[in-house]
Amino acid sequence: MSLRRLSPREYLVNLAGVLVSMPVYSRREWARRPDLDAFALRRARDMAVWAEAKVPIYRELYGNAGVQPNTIKTLDDFRRLPLMDKDSVRAGYPARSVAEGIDLRRCLLSTSSGSSGRMMTVPHLADRFWPYLVSGQRMLRWATADHYPFWYRQAYVYTSEYPLLRVPGLYPMKFIPTAADPERVLEALEALRPHILHTYPTVLRDLVALSPTRMSALHLRGASVGSELSTQSERDTWAEILGIRVCDEYSTEELGRVASQCPQGSYHLHEDVVLTEIVDEQGRPTSEVGEVVGTELHNHAMPFVRYRQGDLARISDEACSCGRHTRLLTDLVGRRNDGFLLRDGTKLSAGFLLDVSYRAILGLAEDMVSAYRFVQKNPDGAVFEVVAGTAWDERSAGLIKAALASELPPALAISVSLVPEISRSAGGKRSTVVRDFAQ
Repeated sequence: MSLRRLSPREYLVNLAGVLVSMPVYSRREWARRPDLDAFALRRARDMAVWAEAKVPIYRELYGNAGVQPNTIKTLDDFRRLPLMDKDSVRAGYPARSVAEGIDLRRCLLSTSSGSSGRMMTVPHLADRFWPYLVSGQRMLRWATADHYPFWYRQAYVYTSEYPLLRVPGLYPMKFIPTAADPERVLEALEALRPHILHTYPTVLRDLVALSPTRMSALHLRGASVGSELSTQSERDTWAEILGIRVCDEYSTEELGRVASQCPQGSYHLHEDVVLTEIVDEQGRPTSEVGEVVGTELHNHAMPFVRYRQGDLARISDEACSCGRHTRLLTDLVGRRNDGFLLRDGTKLSAGFLLDVSYRAILGLAEDMVSAYRFVQKNPDGAVFEVVAGTAWDERSAGLIKAALASELPPALAISVSLVPEISRSAGGKRSTVVRDFAQ
């Protein structure tokens, strides 16, 4: 993500929006299911009506399908709208994907290569960015067990600076770029002494591997990780080392913040930000693991209505002990096109492979591995790349290979390779599971 700074006018408008809306959003967090559903359906219907009127790709899509968003009365009606896909939005940008009359100079342009490696630019009206700021405050509050006073300092360790509002003494935030090596990042954290850390899971993994003692000595109050897959087991280990909660969040460039872990560890959907659905391969609603489809409820510059995100997950209506009534996102297993694909058609999800990799590393002596990545080179074989730690020895590769082989299909040949480093993408991310061949 790369966003410009807000102008003074944009800053003031967003500040007013945050101050007015934050109490409303805080109350809605505890709303009952019927009220949440009614709000999301009303906003989603309005967004679909706007998209049909103002955005050529939606006008054409709905016209060809013979549907009229202004007739929507129920969620079943809304689900009759045809799905929108990433390729159509990207190909139409900006003339056919951006709402007519929108001046891109008045927008924040968020650009990311995403997991596909192809660029996606998403404009947001710069003076209407406050819903994302409010949902961000909610996410960090959950990471600190619902205790996020305004004086808490946040360390934001990411690729580029986020246009957060900065009022002296009010939720102070320090940006630390991921381009710095782990030692420099840790030195910056020690100088700042933050209460909250928000970063990629691979950054936190590197920092803890560098010095668990120095990381623990920061005395953080909470940490939030996102933008990359991580396992609950790994986050639990970090939490034990740091003596805090380490919560995950699921967001996308197009839809914004979709779900975050509450203090009890459940992934609650932000249903006042995104109306989230799960569909099967035929695009039909399913209660099983399927593709995430989202309708972003606030971005009128470039609407995303029933948009196929490409990630795989499941939605559950089970109750959470935290008392919130929003639906839960479960079984988040990565992107539909991620993971390994074997010659016989067997698919191994990125989430499963991440768990297997972490268990293999967890079984080793401390400081044996500094960083790792699991890369499938062809349908028959995969390489587990390792940056050696200080305790690496001649037995280490064999131990890793044996641990991986014990959980993976015999048809997948596994090798372990030492590498000097595992680099990040231009967008700052570092995928731990990679399929590096064409299907």
